[in-house]
Amino acid sequence: MTAESTRIPSRLALLVPIGVLLLLPGMTPRADAGSRPSPFSLSIEPSAIELSDPSDRRQVVVTAIAGDGSQIDATGEATFAVDPPDVARVSGSGVVTPGDGGKARLIVRLGSDRAEASITVAPATPRREVSYRQDVAAVLSKAGCNMGPCHGNLTGKGGFKLTLRGDDPGFDLLAMTRDLYGRRVDTADPNSSLLLKKPLGQIPHEGGRRFSPADPEAEILRSWIASGCRDDLGSVPGLIGLSIFPSSRINASPGRTQQLAVTATFADGSTRDVTRLAAFDVDEPTEVEVSPSGLVRRAEPGESVVSARYLGRHAISRLAFLPDRPGFAWDGPSPRSEIDEAVFSKLESLKIHPSPAAPDHVFLRRAYLDAIGVLPTPEEARAFLRSEDPEKRDRLVDRLLERPEFADFWALKWADLLRNEEKTMGPKGVWAFRRWLRDRIAADAPLTDLAEELITGSGSSWANPPASFYRTNRDPETCAESFGQIFLGVRLQCARCHNHPFDSWTQDDYYGLAAAFANVERKEVNNERRDRLNTHEINGDVLIHLDGRPRMRQPVSGERLDPAAPGGGPLDVGPDGDARVALARWLTDSDRQFARNMANRIWFHMLGRGVVEPVDDFRASNPPSNPELLDALTARFVAGGHRIRPLVREIMTSRVYGLDSAPRPTNAEDESNFARSRIRLLPAEVLLDAIGAALGRPADLDGPPPGTRAVSLAGANTGPEFLDTFGKPDRLLTCECERSEETTLAQAFQLINGGTVRAILEAPDNRLGLLLDSGMPDGEILAELYLASLGREPSPEELWGALAHLDSTGDRRLAWEDVSWAIINSKEFLLRR
Repeated sequence: MTAESTRIPSRLALLVPIGVLLLLPGMTPRADAGSRPSPFSLSIEPSAIELSDPSDRRQVVVTAIAGDGSQIDATGEATFAVDPPDVARVSGSGVVTPGDGGKARLIVRLGSDRAEASITVAPATPRREVSYRQDVAAVLSKAGCNMGPCHGNLTGKGGFKLTLRGDDPGFDLLAMTRDLYGRRVDTADPNSSLLLKKPLGQIPHEGGRRFSPADPEAEILRSWIASGCRDDLGSVPGLIGLSIFPSSRINASPGRTQQLAVTATFADGSTRDVTRLAAFDVDEPTEVEVSPSGLVRRAEPGESVVSARYLGRHAISRLAFLPDRPGFAWDGPSPRSEIDEAVFSKLESLKIHPSPAAPDHVFLRRAYLDAIGVLPTPEEARAFLRSEDPEKRDRLVDRLLERPEFADFWALKWADLLRNEEKTMGPKGVWAFRRWLRDRIAADAPLTDLAEELITGSGSSWANPPASFYRTNRDPETCAESFGQIFLGVRLQCARCHNHPFDSWTQDDYYGLAAAFANVERKEVNNERRDRLNTHEINGDVLIHLDGRPRMRQPVSGERLDPAAPGGGPLDVGPDGDARVALARWLTDSDRQFARNMANRIWFHMLGRGVVEPVDDFRASNPPSNPELLDALTARFVAGGHRIRPLVREIMTSRVYGLDSAPRPTNAEDESNFARSRIRLLPAEVLLDAIGAALGRPADLDGPPPGTRAVSLAGANTGPEFLDTFGKPDRLLTCECERSEETTLAQAFQLINGGTVRAILEAPDNRLGLLLDSGMPDGEILAELYLASLGREPSPEELWGALAHLDSTGDRRLAWEDVSWAIINSKEFLLRR
């Protein structure tokens, strides 16, 4: 057969295209009072309100609780009163402020129901002066003045520069009060100050109006300027904690709002409501908005994460807003493990049904592809489908985990993450490193051991392949960033230039960690570059050794830092100057972030989505979608000796893993709670191997010995163009995201008429050729092709369609090639379901 275009329309007629509709819903108004659950009771948070200073304020949160335990925010619908009224005042939105002092009751009414909270106001005392460190700095952050697009930019805006997100309040104070001869503030007439007039929109301001004259933010700046713009460093207690209420809440339908209250705790033990001073960030800005006073509005039912920021601290609130599902009844399967319990418990609370169990043929194909990256043979598929053993799925999992292909497939995943590519590893190095990875996984070595060998690797990178970690990471900063992303699942890159804006990592954390690698040196041996101008090309061996004592200079303070674990204190440096041993020991303690990160990564590879997503972005403002699930996975990973296989088995034998991908009405829109199996395109190497296996002819990989599987290729730049087209990563990034799952037009061309697929399809001795030579009836041939490709036999309709095509085509071989081509181009073949 030739590649004539006349064959293409015939084959295309066997395919069905898919359309995708993207809907962008608009914001919905706040629920009205009639939306509360009934019958209900009212709850007030806090139940006891204490105000010790005339400037204090307290945001109250009112919740209506139905008889079945469901809740809805009622703060905006409730009415408030203070008895006696002279002790304190309360706004219509539930903000309590001091009056004359004494004790009183806050009375909350909603319809005919009421609830009370106690109020204690300290006797009249002088009003607390506005604090630059606690108040003014917070106002600048809340208004966005010190953000990257505004004056927090590297070069500032309009000649006015602040430190990003207020990292250095001392610098910001000088910029506001001393820069340009202090023209930005007027202590004699605060209202004439540029620092006030610009955010009020009274004079042209590129950032627009940030608040109004009556807002607390304006009053804070006005009072501070009037008091002389004083710095109160050392006279006010430091912030040690930040909390938010509610930290987690499931709001019943049709509620779409939630009032938040943010409380700061200071070093002297005092607490203060800072809801109005906190800045709020949301995970879905198109779906969720938060008012300056902390009122959350969500457009449609769903889950949201709201992060509150105050003076460099973060607190998060996980909110869910349920759709209207009257008569919802849980019908999920009985859990087999803690994994099932965690997933099903959350699904039930969100009124989401799980999909039913996947059919045997779907589970069979999924299990093979996820565990070992290959398709079941027709014999394996036939035996599994015909078996009536109730334990056959568990037995299948056990068999797959013992197969040699398991090590090949999981070595590929680690080779991606550890950037095993030819330019820095060299042709010999990529194979040595891949062989070491495969051997360690085949031996079921604990990932703690693998991590320690990588971190402490020294000597020849050819003789001791884990030392190649320092071939790809060639300076202390890159080592620190890769360490954080690979082993902790955190992105430290932001802290290289400034304190992390969304997490607790500081520049001291970053450079303290980098110091652990500061004395790692590299000596290149026989490095003959093909491109002499490319200093990143390393073809020879590299000797990894230590030189001197590890220390790093913090670029902002100039301080020389000794090695330290991120957030974990100083590291002991051995007599040989090696801090990496102590770092590896700190990393692999069972209660550390390492175990959570690895458990999440393994779950990601099996389910297609992490509990924390992206998988390498653990941070305060990106919490796990199901904390109980992550805890369960981590516990099982630790109990299994930090090894891959025990946790993979635990996952694959769970009810959750065995769910079907077909959606139900209640879970069709859910993407983060694992209510159904996630459909995804097969990885490039797995897909190419699958085409070869389905058609009984391994692909020509342009170099390796015949019969080599694409999954077994060591480097990033070997193999046919097909692999690059389907998302094989270049391994230039330490990120799972580099492997693409996107579908492209180039992929369609490869499948329709690409040389790689065509060579497999047209090979005379492929599966199709052998079946035709055997004299087997057409129906049996089709069954064999379906079992080899899809793990099942054809339906009557599929059999009829194929036979009709055979009857209408004169050349029997060409007709069967058409049928085979249609099978490997089908969604069922290309996708993991």
